[in-house]
Amino acid sequence: MELTKMLEMVRLTEDDLIGGFTTTKKGYYYTVLNRKDKNGMRKPLWISTGLPAIGENEAEAESQCLSARIQYSLDLKNGVADKTLAHEEPENNSVQDDSDGDSSANPLFADLLKEWLAFRHPDNIVVGEDFNFDKTIKLNTWAGYAENIKQNLYPTFMAYGCTVQEITPELLKGHYSYRLKHGKKKATVAKDYTIINQALNYAVSKKMISVNPNSAITLHKIEKYNAATLNAEQMQYYLEFIVGDIIEIPILLGGFYGMRRSECLGSRESQFDFRYKFFRASHTVTKAVIDKKKIYIPSDKLKTDSSNRTYPLIPYVEERIKAKIAENKELRALCGSSYSKEWLGYLCVHPMGEIIDPDYITNRHRDLLRKAGLPHVRFHDLRHSCVGLMMANEVPMERIRDWVGHSDIRTTVNTYGHLEYQSKKKTAKIIQKSLPLKMAGAANL
Repeated sequence: MELTKMLEMVRLTEDDLIGGFTTTKKGYYYTVLNRKDKNGMRKPLWISTGLPAIGENEAEAESQCLSARIQYSLDLKNGVADKTLAHEEPENNSVQDDSDGDSSANPLFADLLKEWLAFRHPDNIVVGEDFNFDKTIKLNTWAGYAENIKQNLYPTFMAYGCTVQEITPELLKGHYSYRLKHGKKKATVAKDYTIINQALNYAVSKKMISVNPNSAITLHKIEKYNAATLNAEQMQYYLEFIVGDIIEIPILLGGFYGMRRSECLGSRESQFDFRYKFFRASHTVTKAVIDKKKIYIPSDKLKTDSSNRTYPLIPYVEERIKAKIAENKELRALCGSSYSKEWLGYLCVHPMGEIIDPDYITNRHRDLLRKAGLPHVRFHDLRHSCVGLMMANEVPMERIRDWVGHSDIRTTVNTYGHLEYQSKKKTAKIIQKSLPLKMAGAANL
C-alpha cells in the first residue's frame, strides 16, 4: 500500500510523520525514531525489533520501523507520545556498555569525535607521518570543526548512544536526512559529512573498525551558488560612494582585482611598490573563534600557490592606497602609545590600529550597498563582478585565471563560464545567419 494512502487512512500527513530509520545494534535490527524532548532537544528513541540482523529479516524490520513511526506520530498527535513502547531501549542508552570488550577499542562515537578533533589540531599533525593527512589545516578551519562538534555532532551522537562499531550507513543516513528535513542547507550537512568521514577514517587507522561506513553514502550534489554581480555603472557609482569609508580599501581591492576578503584584510604597506607601480597579494588575515574568543590569524600561505600573485597598480587604486597610508600614519601620531602596535603596517585597521573584523567588512558592505541604493551582493561577489567586467570586455580565460589566482583554468571556467556573454552573442549571430527567418511582422498571413 502506498505510504500516502496509508497515512490518509489514519488521518496523518507526511509532515506529521516522525522521521525514523532501521539500523543494527548488537546483532539485532532496531528502529530509531528522531524524536525531541520537551525542551526541543534531540532525543532519539531506540526500539528493538527483536529480529536478528540477517538479510531475510530486513524487510520485516523496515515494516516494523514504518509501523512504529506511524504509531508514534498518532500518539504525538493525540498527546500520548511519551507512553512506553514495546521493546523500547532503556532511557540510559547513552551510557556505554563495556560488555563487548575494551572500551578504548570501541568508544562511544561521540567521544571519538572529540579525540579526533584533538588529534586533528594543526599543532598536532606531522605531515607525511599521520594517517590520511598530507597537509595541515588552518586554525580557523579547525575552529569550525570544533564548533560543529560541540554544538551539533557531540550532543547528537551522545543521544544516539552508539559506539564506533555500532555506527552504520543507515544511522548516518538518518542523521543527514533529519538535518535536511529540519531546514539545514545541503552545504551545512556536507560539513557534518566531512567531519564524520574524517573521524571514521581515523577510527580505521586505529583499527577500531575495518571499513568506514560513511563511504557507503553519496551526498546529493550541492547546488552551485549563482552569484549576483554589479555592472560597470553600478560598480563605478559604488566606488565613488565609499570614498573615505573604513572599508574602502577592501572594496577597492575586491572590485578592481577580485581579491578574496582574507587577502584584502591582509594587505600591508610593504606589499606596495609605488616606484615600479605594482603590488603583491601575498598575505591573509583570517578569524577563528575558539571557546567564544576571537583570534585573528595572519598568514603568508594563501589558498593555493597561484593565489600568490603580482598586480599592476591601477592609478586610482594607487592614489587611494597612498591616502590610506597617510591617514594611518597621522592617526598613529595622534594616538601615541594608545595606538595598537600589533597590526602596524596593515591597511585595514580601525582608527586606534586594531585589525578590522572580517564579519564587520561583510556587514558594513551590506549596509553601504543599501545606503547607496544598489542591489545586494555579497562581499565575495565583488570578485565575481570583477570577472564579469573582464568577460564583458572579452578578456581571455587564461588571463582571468591568472588575475583571480586560480590554480587550474577548469576552476575559472566552472565558476565563471556562465558570465561569458560575448562568446554567446557571437554564437547567436552565427545561428541567426544560418537560419535567416523573416520577422514575424513581415510574414505572409
